[in-house]
Amino acid sequence: MQLTISRDDPDLGRVEEEIGGLLATLPLAPDAHHQVITAVLEAVSNAVRHGRRSGGLGSVLLEAGVADGHVVVTVTDDGPGFDPGACPDPRTPERLLLPGGRGVFLMHHLMDGVDFAFPPGGGTRVTLRKSILAAQGRSGGPPEGEPLMNVSTRTSGDVTVLSFKGRITIGAGDVQLRSAVREALDGGATKILLDLADVTTIDSSGVGELVGCCTTTNDRGAKLALLNLPPQVQDILVITQLISVFEVFDDEDEAVRSF
Repeated sequence: MQLTISRDDPDLGRVEEEIGGLLATLPLAPDAHHQVITAVLEAVSNAVRHGRRSGGLGSVLLEAGVADGHVVVTVTDDGPGFDPGACPDPRTPERLLLPGGRGVFLMHHLMDGVDFAFPPGGGTRVTLRKSILAAQGRSGGPPEGEPLMNVSTRTSGDVTVLSFKGRITIGAGDVQLRSAVREALDGGATKILLDLADVTTIDSSGVGELVGCCTTTNDRGAKLALLNLPPQVQDILVITQLISVFEVFDDEDEAVRSF
Protein backbone atom coordinates (compact mmCIF):
# COMPACT_ATOMS: atom_id res chain seq x y z
CA MET A 1 0.00 0.00 0.00
CA GLN A 2 1.02 3.61 -0.62
CA LEU A 3 -0.27 6.74 1.05
CA THR A 4 0.61 10.38 0.43
CA ILE A 5 0.31 12.63 3.49
CA SER A 6 -0.04 16.39 3.16
CA ARG A 7 2.30 18.43 5.36
CA ASP A 8 -0.25 21.23 5.57
CA ASP A 9 -3.05 18.99 6.87
CA PRO A 10 -1.64 15.60 7.90
CA ASP A 11 -4.47 13.10 8.38
CA LEU A 12 -2.95 10.77 10.97
CA GLY A 13 -6.34 9.19 11.52
CA ARG A 14 -6.24 7.93 7.96
CA VAL A 15 -2.66 6.69 8.46
CA GLU A 16 -3.78 4.70 11.49
CA GLU A 17 -6.80 3.28 9.65
CA GLU A 18 -4.77 2.22 6.59
CA ILE A 19 -1.97 0.63 8.61
CA GLY A 20 -4.53 -0.96 10.92
CA GLY A 21 -6.30 -2.46 7.91
CA LEU A 22 -3.06 -4.03 6.72
CA LEU A 23 -2.20 -5.37 10.17
CA ALA A 24 -5.68 -6.84 10.61
CA THR A 25 -4.91 -9.28 7.78
CA LEU A 26 -1.79 -10.58 9.54
CA PRO A 27 -1.33 -12.96 12.50
CA LEU A 28 0.35 -10.38 14.68
CA ALA A 29 0.60 -10.74 18.43
CA PRO A 30 -1.96 -8.43 20.11
CA ASP A 31 0.59 -5.96 21.49
CA ALA A 32 2.49 -5.84 18.20
CA HIS A 33 -0.48 -4.23 16.46
CA HIS A 34 -0.33 -1.17 18.73
CA GLN A 35 3.47 -1.06 18.61
CA VAL A 36 3.55 -0.88 14.81
CA ILE A 37 0.84 1.79 14.64
CA THR A 38 2.56 3.92 17.29
CA ALA A 39 5.96 3.66 15.58
CA VAL A 40 4.49 4.55 12.18
CA LEU A 41 2.69 7.59 13.63
CA GLU A 42 6.00 8.70 15.17
CA ALA A 43 7.80 8.37 11.82
CA VAL A 44 5.11 10.29 9.96
CA SER A 45 4.93 13.00 12.64
CA ASN A 46 8.70 13.48 12.48
CA ALA A 47 8.59 13.71 8.68
CA VAL A 48 5.84 16.34 8.84
CA ARG A 49 7.68 18.39 11.48
CA HIS A 50 11.05 18.34 9.66
CA GLY A 51 9.42 19.35 6.40
CA ARG A 52 7.61 22.26 7.99
CA ARG A 53 10.78 23.53 9.63
CA SER A 54 12.66 23.41 6.32
CA GLY A 55 9.89 25.20 4.46
CA GLY A 56 9.51 22.25 2.10
CA LEU A 57 6.29 22.08 0.12
CA GLY A 58 6.36 18.38 -0.74
CA SER A 59 4.31 15.61 0.79
CA VAL A 60 5.31 12.66 2.95
CA LEU A 61 5.16 9.27 1.24
CA LEU A 62 4.26 6.18 3.26
CA GLU A 63 4.69 2.67 1.82
CA ALA A 64 3.78 -0.50 3.69
CA GLY A 65 3.76 -4.20 2.99
CA VAL A 66 5.05 -7.60 4.04
CA ALA A 67 8.49 -9.01 3.19
CA ASP A 68 10.53 -11.89 4.61
CA GLY A 69 8.15 -12.46 7.50
CA HIS A 70 8.11 -8.81 8.53
CA VAL A 71 5.76 -5.88 8.30
CA VAL A 72 7.85 -3.26 6.49
CA VAL A 73 6.86 0.42 6.50
CA THR A 74 8.86 3.15 4.77
CA VAL A 75 8.28 6.87 5.38
CA THR A 76 10.00 9.33 3.03
CA ASP A 77 10.18 13.13 3.17
CA ASP A 78 12.21 15.86 1.44
CA GLY A 79 13.26 17.68 4.61
CA PRO A 80 16.85 18.64 5.48
CA GLY A 81 17.65 15.38 7.29
CA PHE A 82 19.25 14.92 10.70
CA ASP A 83 21.70 12.74 12.59
CA PRO A 84 19.74 9.95 14.35
CA GLY A 85 22.79 9.11 16.45
CA ALA A 86 22.78 12.61 17.92
CA CYS A 87 19.28 12.28 19.39
CA PRO A 88 19.65 12.48 23.19
CA ASP A 89 18.14 9.89 25.51
CA PRO A 90 14.79 11.33 26.69
CA ARG A 91 14.98 9.29 29.91
CA THR A 92 17.84 11.27 31.42
CA PRO A 93 16.85 13.40 34.44
CA GLU A 94 17.42 16.70 32.65
CA ARG A 95 15.20 15.65 29.70
CA LEU A 96 12.57 13.48 31.37
CA LEU A 97 9.99 16.25 31.77
CA LEU A 98 10.61 17.98 28.45
CA PRO A 99 7.54 17.90 26.20
CA GLY A 100 9.29 16.44 23.13
CA GLY A 101 12.24 14.41 21.91
CA ARG A 102 10.82 10.87 22.27
CA GLY A 103 9.91 9.99 18.67
CA VAL A 104 13.08 8.25 17.47
CA PHE A 105 13.54 6.65 20.89
CA LEU A 106 10.05 5.10 20.74
CA MET A 107 10.52 3.86 17.18
CA HIS A 108 13.65 1.93 18.18
CA HIS A 109 11.97 0.41 21.23
CA LEU A 110 8.72 -0.57 19.53
CA MET A 111 10.07 -2.06 16.31
CA ASP A 112 12.49 -4.87 15.54
CA GLY A 113 14.42 -2.75 13.07
CA VAL A 114 14.70 0.98 12.31
CA ASP A 115 16.94 2.22 9.50
CA PHE A 116 17.51 5.80 8.37
CA ALA A 117 18.71 6.66 4.88
CA PHE A 118 19.50 10.04 3.32
CA PRO A 119 19.22 9.94 -0.49
CA PRO A 120 21.75 12.00 -2.53
CA GLY A 121 18.98 14.34 -3.69
CA GLY A 122 18.05 15.20 -0.11
CA GLY A 123 15.38 14.13 2.30
CA THR A 124 15.05 11.34 4.83
CA ARG A 125 13.77 7.79 4.43
CA VAL A 126 13.06 5.73 7.54
CA THR A 127 12.29 2.02 7.26
CA LEU A 128 10.51 0.25 10.11
CA ARG A 129 10.37 -3.54 10.45
CA LYS A 130 8.32 -5.75 12.77
CA SER A 131 8.40 -9.54 12.84
CA ILE A 132 5.06 -11.24 12.23
CA LEU A 133 4.32 -13.57 15.14
CA ALA A 134 1.32 -15.87 14.92
CA ALA A 135 -0.95 -15.42 17.93
CA GLN A 136 -4.48 -16.25 18.99
CA GLY A 137 -7.08 -13.59 19.82
CA ARG A 138 -7.98 -10.23 18.42
CA SER A 139 -5.44 -7.92 16.88
CA GLY A 140 -6.19 -5.14 19.34
CA GLY A 141 -6.86 -2.49 16.69
CA PRO A 142 -9.30 0.37 17.24
CA PRO A 143 -12.94 -0.15 16.25
CA GLU A 144 -13.88 0.98 12.74
CA GLY A 145 -15.23 4.51 12.65
CA GLU A 146 -13.82 5.40 16.07
CA PRO A 147 -13.74 9.18 16.72
CA LEU A 148 -10.38 10.91 17.07
CA MET A 149 -11.20 11.98 20.63
CA ASN A 150 -14.19 12.52 22.87
CA VAL A 151 -13.81 14.18 26.28
CA SER A 152 -16.38 14.11 29.05
CA THR A 153 -16.24 15.89 32.41
CA ARG A 154 -17.83 14.98 35.73
CA THR A 155 -17.08 15.38 39.43
CA SER A 156 -16.52 12.86 42.18
CA GLY A 157 -16.69 14.80 45.43
CA ASP A 158 -14.30 17.72 44.93
CA VAL A 159 -12.31 15.92 42.23
CA THR A 160 -12.79 16.78 38.54
CA VAL A 161 -12.72 13.62 36.43
CA LEU A 162 -11.87 14.00 32.73
CA SER A 163 -12.60 10.88 30.67
CA PHE A 164 -11.00 10.47 27.25
CA LYS A 165 -12.12 8.18 24.43
CA GLY A 166 -10.13 7.77 21.21
CA ARG A 167 -6.62 8.77 20.16
CA ILE A 168 -4.21 11.11 21.91
CA THR A 169 -1.99 11.84 18.93
CA ILE A 170 -0.42 14.84 17.22
CA GLY A 171 -2.82 17.49 15.99
CA ALA A 172 -5.98 15.95 17.45
CA GLY A 173 -6.27 14.30 20.84
CA ASP A 174 -3.15 15.99 22.19
CA VAL A 175 -4.74 19.42 21.68
CA GLN A 176 -8.02 18.30 23.24
CA LEU A 177 -6.16 16.87 26.25
CA ARG A 178 -4.37 20.17 26.82
CA SER A 179 -7.57 22.20 26.35
CA ALA A 180 -9.62 20.01 28.70
CA VAL A 181 -7.09 20.24 31.52
CA ARG A 182 -6.62 24.00 31.13
CA GLU A 183 -10.37 24.55 31.01
CA ALA A 184 -10.73 22.59 34.25
CA LEU A 185 -7.98 24.65 35.89
CA ASP A 186 -9.48 27.90 34.65
CA GLY A 187 -12.80 26.78 36.13
CA GLY A 188 -11.23 26.46 39.56
CA ALA A 189 -10.42 22.74 39.68
CA THR A 190 -7.57 21.89 42.05
CA LYS A 191 -7.84 18.09 41.89
CA ILE A 192 -7.91 16.56 38.42
CA LEU A 193 -8.16 12.88 37.55
CA LEU A 194 -7.58 11.79 33.94
CA ASP A 195 -9.47 8.58 33.10
CA LEU A 196 -7.67 7.03 30.12
CA ALA A 197 -9.52 3.69 30.04
CA ASP A 198 -10.88 4.27 26.52
CA VAL A 199 -7.73 5.72 24.96
CA THR A 200 -6.79 3.48 22.03
CA THR A 201 -3.56 5.11 20.81
CA ILE A 202 -1.00 7.53 22.19
CA ASP A 203 2.13 8.89 20.49
CA SER A 204 5.04 11.01 21.69
CA SER A 205 3.00 14.19 21.20
CA GLY A 206 0.31 12.75 23.46
CA VAL A 207 2.90 11.75 26.03
CA GLY A 208 4.40 15.24 25.80
CA GLU A 209 0.97 16.74 26.49
CA LEU A 210 0.52 14.49 29.53
CA VAL A 211 3.83 15.78 30.84
CA GLY A 212 2.84 19.36 30.00
CA CYS A 213 -0.51 18.96 31.76
CA CYS A 214 1.24 17.62 34.85
CA THR A 215 3.67 20.56 34.87
CA THR A 216 0.91 23.14 34.28
CA THR A 217 -1.23 21.65 37.02
CA ASN A 218 1.64 21.69 39.51
CA ASP A 219 2.53 25.27 38.56
CA ARG A 220 -1.06 26.30 39.30
CA GLY A 221 -0.93 24.73 42.76
CA ALA A 222 -3.26 21.89 41.76
CA LYS A 223 -2.82 18.10 41.60
CA LEU A 224 -3.24 15.66 38.73
CA ALA A 225 -3.41 11.85 38.63
CA LEU A 226 -4.04 9.15 36.01
CA LEU A 227 -6.70 6.46 36.15
CA ASN A 228 -7.22 3.17 34.26
CA LEU A 229 -4.19 3.10 31.98
CA PRO A 230 -4.74 0.80 28.98
CA PRO A 231 -1.80 -1.53 28.26
CA GLN A 232 -0.68 0.47 25.22
CA VAL A 233 -0.53 3.70 27.25
CA GLN A 234 1.17 2.08 30.22
CA ASP A 235 3.77 0.48 27.94
CA ILE A 236 4.75 3.87 26.48
CA LEU A 237 5.01 5.46 29.93
CA VAL A 238 7.14 2.56 31.17
CA ILE A 239 9.44 2.67 28.12
CA THR A 240 9.99 6.41 28.54
CA GLN A 241 10.32 6.03 32.33
CA LEU A 242 7.54 8.58 32.83
CA ILE A 243 5.43 6.13 34.80
CA SER A 244 7.23 7.33 37.95
CA VAL A 245 6.30 10.96 37.27
CA PHE A 246 2.55 10.41 37.63
CA GLU A 247 0.27 9.15 40.36
CA VAL A 248 -1.43 6.18 38.68
CA PHE A 249 -4.51 4.30 39.91
CA ASP A 250 -6.69 1.39 38.80
CA ASP A 251 -9.55 2.19 41.18
CA GLU A 252 -11.43 5.51 41.05
CA ASP A 253 -12.43 5.53 44.73
CA GLU A 254 -8.80 5.01 45.73
CA ALA A 255 -7.70 7.76 43.36
CA VAL A 256 -10.26 10.22 44.75
CA ARG A 257 -9.17 9.45 48.34
CA SER A 258 -5.52 10.01 47.39
CA PHE A 259 -6.12 13.72 46.79
